[in-house]
Amino acid sequence: MKWLIAAISGLCALGWLMNTQEPNRPIIYSLFFSIIFCITYSIAFFLTNIVRRSLILASGVVGFFLLRLVGLREPIYILLLGSCLISLELYLQKR
Repeated sequence: MKWLIAAISGLCALGWLMNTQEPNRPIIYSLFFSIIFCITYSIAFFLTNIVRRSLILASGVVGFFLLRLVGLREPIYILLLGSCLISLELYLQKR
């Protein structure tokens, strides 16, 4: 239950950040991606209760937003990101 509360608090922090700050400084970008990572990790850990999968999923979401930030919007990049995350999960499962 504390992970769900953390995710909701993160969503509130993200809403505050997006409504009060202009995205023209690198510190705002890093804070945005950190909050997105924490929100996604909290929700994934609440749903799956597995740390490794939660970290991989949160990294994938942040990677997706980074791809959007640099202008790589083609579907092939999303497929490549997904395949990299799935292969990382399979590699870490067999260890």
